[in-house]
Amino acid sequence: MSGLVSALLRSQPRVTVYAPGDVIDCGDYRLRLKVNARARRISLRIDNKTGDAVVTAPKPRQLADAVDFARSRHDWILKTRRGQAQPQPFAPGLKLLIKGHEVTLEARDGVITPKAEQGEDGTWRLVSSGDAATYARRIERYLRQQAMKTFEAETAKYAALLGHSGVKVSLFDAKGRWGSCTPARKAIRYSWRVILAPKAVLSYLCAHEVAHLKHADHSPKFWTQVTALYGGDYKPARAWLKKQGHTLFAYQ
Repeated sequence: MSGLVSALLRSQPRVTVYAPGDVIDCGDYRLRLKVNARARRISLRIDNKTGDAVVTAPKPRQLADAVDFARSRHDWILKTRRGQAQPQPFAPGLKLLIKGHEVTLEARDGVITPKAEQGEDGTWRLVSSGDAATYARRIERYLRQQAMKTFEAETAKYAALLGHSGVKVSLFDAKGRWGSCTPARKAIRYSWRVILAPKAVLSYLCAHEVAHLKHADHSPKFWTQVTALYGGDYKPARAWLKKQGHTLFAYQ
């Protein structure tokens, strides 16, 4: 009998066990596995920065199904990666939207720390110097600094309405997630790239994450709180992130 059982066990297909963070080499691309408890379904996207395919499952036990789903979309992944524009470097002549203002990047010798200048005609330019890599690095550092200042101010404003103070703000740069809140630690993280979005979008994101200090879920009470903090209809700003958010990764 034991020999029969062993034979039966050997005949069963071996089940691959996956874990969050695993990376599968699919030849033409890499497939990264993620788990997001807030996700309602398995989703697939292309990381604009790395070109990796990223598949997300709501639970770890669904990762095998997620991998099967990604493999079934092999042609879509290849087509999307081929049509994906390469990010533009921050370089002189590039026009950016910073806190709702159109700003033109400009090079000027000797300007190590980027500075914003407004011309007599009302137009804005952001001036710095350096070779291509140094210039781009300085501009990104400036944008991150502006993002931190703006997010800190907006967060403090909304948090005060809920009776909170001392909320810790930090930045990250991840595709597919614009912010996160850890109520127990009174800590909120934001994508620095939202500094390049319309001002109303940045304000909505802050109201959204601050509302999580009171409501950890996305219940009707949570959205009512977002409306109260934002001071109006947040849906257009939320829709912008969903439909236009990918454009924020067009630069590096």
